[in-house]
Amino acid sequence: MVRKDLCMSEPRPAPSKFWLDALDREYRSSLVAFFRRRTGSQSDAEDMVQEVFARILATPEIDAARAGAYIFRAATNLLRDRARREGVRGAYREDLVAAASDALDEQDPERLLVGRLALNATKAVLDALPHRTRVIFVLYRLHGMAQRDIAGRMGISVSAVEKHIATAMKALMHFRAEWQ
Repeated sequence: MVRKDLCMSEPRPAPSKFWLDALDREYRSSLVAFFRRRTGSQSDAEDMVQEVFARILATPEIDAARAGAYIFRAATNLLRDRARREGVRGAYREDLVAAASDALDEQDPERLLVGRLALNATKAVLDALPHRTRVIFVLYRLHGMAQRDIAGRMGISVSAVEKHIATAMKALMHFRAEWQ
């Protein structure tokens, strides 16, 4: 004889709004922290918490006593789904990069020669600049140093640094116009 209370003949009703609100109050901050630690993004964490609660809403047979276990199981599964999607997307991106690199021209001698000539001419333009202008330009453009840091290092104003950079840029732009 089968007991009627053990039969799963009828699904349970959908979770009530009050029950979902109680779950939200109890688990939201823990879920956000859980996802933020794993994704490094507050907005991604918030989105994923919403997805967990959407899954709860879509699963009416959840037992209220076991909702906490279900919530964190759903969160773990959501992270796995995300990792799988990112893996597929990463592989797709790698395929695109590989296809694009196959489409690039090989390093033909003419192209190498033109590149070397342009590089040597650019170096000659920089070498023709006054020493201080060249040093400031190299610190700014090649080393990525901030203008105020260069000014402090060189003992000049930020405005003077800007003028030195503008002088170097004008010389390079003039060279580029002639080169092309």
